[in-house]
Amino acid sequence: MLAQIVELVEKAQNSHAPIQKLTDKVSDIFVPVVLIIAILTFLTWYVLLGASLANALIFAVAVVVIACPCALGLATPTALMVGTGRGAKLGILIKNGEVLEAVNEIQTVVFDKTGTITVGKPQVTDIVGDETQVLRVATSLEAASEHPLAAAILNAPG
Repeated sequence: MLAQIVELVEKAQNSHAPIQKLTDKVSDIFVPVVLIIAILTFLTWYVLLGASLANALIFAVAVVVIACPCALGLATPTALMVGTGRGAKLGILIKNGEVLEAVNEIQTVVFDKTGTITVGKPQVTDIVGDETQVLRVATSLEAASEHPLAAAILNAPG
């Protein structure tokens, strides 16, 4: 169970939310445009206006520094990692960045009597031991039961 929780948190931290995909697209266009503007700035100051090489370079570098998308490119994944990590520390398992972004739209949260939020459709995720034998024994034990966990065992692939 702990390994599944760790795996879920790692997947969430490595996933890309729609906002991160948008920032990546913007950066893909923005960075080349800024570099072109910096080169044009250098050429304008050095060739057309006769500025010294040092001053023309300073002006070109200033364009790059002012327009640096570093904050945009680093802030989004950092915020997502911090959000999923902080959620995990508080006992909230966030499946991926898209879920974290969608939380903003939630208006009502309903918990069951134990204080958990579930889909309500349990399923077998792991089997320890000989899978065929474990499923055969578990299926024979749960065949006449109407319990939701019995249904999960009976519907287990294998």
